[in-house]
Amino acid sequence: MFGRTALTPILILINMIKIISISLSILIAISCNSTKKTTENNNAKSIVLPDSIYRFNVSFISIGSGTDSKAKQQFNEFITQFNNNNKVTITPEIVSWGREGETDYCLKLTDLNNELQNKFILETKELLKTSKLIRYKENSTCRQKRK
Repeated sequence: MFGRTALTPILILINMIKIISISLSILIAISCNSTKKTTENNNAKSIVLPDSIYRFNVSFISIGSGTDSKAKQQFNEFITQFNNNNKVTITPEIVSWGREGETDYCLKLTDLNNELQNKFILETKELLKTSKLIRYKENSTCRQKRK
């Protein structure tokens, strides 16, 4: 039905569409893959979050037998020690929400630069890693107080 000469322009058109599609795919992939260059100035600034978002939350939970009061005491002492050692003021918003003493420590950490924020979070997790009754959240909202 079609001769060889009739198919040639169609094949050329199909090949051109393939080449354009592949080129566009590569351009899109390259433009979506942005890189973040870290400089000393970036590390010196603190992360700015909306008012409703807290940089770090520590939840002392219960599974029918109360919270880990020893871990809570250790965390309170750690906050005091961290403040003194780093000459900063970390003041958690403490929200009691359960019937067995469940409590969230919601921390903005806005007075700390990125390096100190990360240090505080890592040291907190290291300090409390043996307790099965503690949960962490980063960059999230704080739980509402129990009424």
